[in-house]
Amino acid sequence: RGINDFGGLMQCTPLLCGWMSVAMFSSLGLPGLNGFIGEFLIFKASFAMAASFTAVAVIGLLVTAIAFMRAMQSLFSGPLAESCTAFPDLLQSEKFVVIPVTLLMFAIGIAPQFVFNIFNTTVVQMARLFA
Repeated sequence: RGINDFGGLMQCTPLLCGWMSVAMFSSLGLPGLNGFIGEFLIFKASFAMAASFTAVAVIGLLVTAIAFMRAMQSLFSGPLAESCTAFPDLLQSEKFVVIPVTLLMFAIGIAPQFVFNIFNTTVVQMARLFA
């Protein structure tokens, strides 16, 4: 099966599509989600050291964004593919996994200092080791 075999999933799996959208936007570094903090800090630090390499990384991020958007469009929008008519939405057991992960994505994106405080000592020691 290819990606074109899964069209219109938003019609039968709205919860899955919503969660996948949050996960993809987090991976792209949307502000307010956990991926933004990591990408921002990486780009900030790398720009000071090698601006040209950072520019290449930003171009890579844009290419990734295009690929993600096209995948989301192919999977979620359009008419429902015949092979997906019986495709179930998130089961109760899957919601118990997805909901805490999604809340954690937002929590880290909004208040990253909580995570920084946990790992700060280890990161400082590793930086001294490799410096």
